[in-house]
Amino acid sequence: MRLVSGGKVIAQHGETPTAPLPLPTRDGYRTIDTDGQTWRSLTRSLSTTGERLEVLQDIDPIERRLADNTAIVAAVTLLAALTAAGGVWLLTRIILQPLERLRTGALAISADTAGPQLPGVTRPQEVADLSRALNGMLDQLRVSMDSTRRFTADAGHELRTPLTSIGVTLETLQRNPDLPAPQRARALEAMSAEHRRITALLTGLQTLARGDAHALPEQAPVALAELLEAAVTHAALRHPTTTYRLTSDSPATVHGWPVGLRLAVDNLLDNAALHGRPDGTVDVRLEQAADTVRITVGDDGPGIPADQQQSMKARFTRGARTRSPGSGLGLALVDQQAHLHHGTFDLAPGPLGGLAATLSLPSAPEDEPGERPAPD
Repeated sequence: MRLVSGGKVIAQHGETPTAPLPLPTRDGYRTIDTDGQTWRSLTRSLSTTGERLEVLQDIDPIERRLADNTAIVAAVTLLAALTAAGGVWLLTRIILQPLERLRTGALAISADTAGPQLPGVTRPQEVADLSRALNGMLDQLRVSMDSTRRFTADAGHELRTPLTSIGVTLETLQRNPDLPAPQRARALEAMSAEHRRITALLTGLQTLARGDAHALPEQAPVALAELLEAAVTHAALRHPTTTYRLTSDSPATVHGWPVGLRLAVDNLLDNAALHGRPDGTVDVRLEQAADTVRITVGDDGPGIPADQQQSMKARFTRGARTRSPGSGLGLALVDQQAHLHHGTFDLAPGPLGGLAATLSLPSAPEDEPGERPAPD
C-alpha cells in the first residue's frame, strides 16, 4: 500500500517491488507491467488536498496458481475421460460378447444342419430372451423344412408308379385308336382308379405334412360321442355292405382339433371295412377310464400278425395279404393325430377275431362343454 501526495510517496507498507512503480494519476483500477512483474492497482482519493491511497497486488502468483489449477483440471478431465472410455469399452465388450456368440452360432447354421442351435445365453436378460426366441424360431423352421422335404420325397416316390401307369395307358390308347370299346372302357377305368389313388395319396400326404409342421388351429373341447355318431353314419353310407355297431358309455370330451380327430376316426372306420370280412361287422366303442378316453374300432377280418402290428403304423406300409386298395397312409394318419393330441394308438387282436385299433386320448375337464363336430 502506498500513500501518495504531491506526486511523491509519503508512506508505503507491504511487499517492495523489484522496480519502481509509476505513481497513480487518477482513481480507479489499472494494471502495471514492470521488470517482468504484473501488478494490479486500485487508487482512491482520501481528501480534497490531493492525497491518494493506492493498494497493489502482484498477480503473477495468482496467474501461476490459475495455470496450475487449469493443468490439474485438464489432467483430471483427461484421466476421467480415459477411465470412462475404458469403462464404456469394457462394458460394451461384456454386453456384446453374448451377441457375438449368437452371431458366430448363426453363421455356423446352414440349411443342411440338423442339430446345432444358437448358443444358450443367460446374461443380460434381453439377450437371453433374444436367444430363446431365435432358437424357438429355428426349431419351427427346422420342423417346417423337414416336413417339406419329407412331403417332397414321399410324393416323388409314391406318385411315380400311378403316373407311370397312367402314361402307359394313354400311350396305348394313342397307338390304338381302333381299340375295341370294352378294352377302351377298361383302360379308362384303370386311369380313373389311378387318378383317385393319386388324389387320395396327395390328400393324405398334405395332412401328414401339416401335422409334421404343427400347422394346426387352436384346440377346442370336442364331444367324442357326437363326433363318433356322425362318423359312423357317414361310414355306413360309404360302405353299405358293412354293419357298424356303435357303443358309447360316456359323454367324453377331449381337447383337440375336430377335423383331425374326425380324420383319424374316418380312417379307422374305413380301414376296418376294407380289411374286415366281406359283408362283415365293425364294432366301435367309446369308453372313459379315469382321465383317459378310448376309441376302439374292431373288425372281423384276418387281423395283423403281432410282429407286424407296430410296423403297420409307418407310412406307405400295407399288409402282405391285403386285397383292398389304399395308399398305406391311413394308420400313419391316426398315429400322427394320437401324438398331436398327446395320446397313444395301439393295435391288438380284437374280440371279433380281427384287428382292434384303439385311440387313447387325455380327457378334458368335465365342466367344459364339448364342441359339436363340423358337418360334412
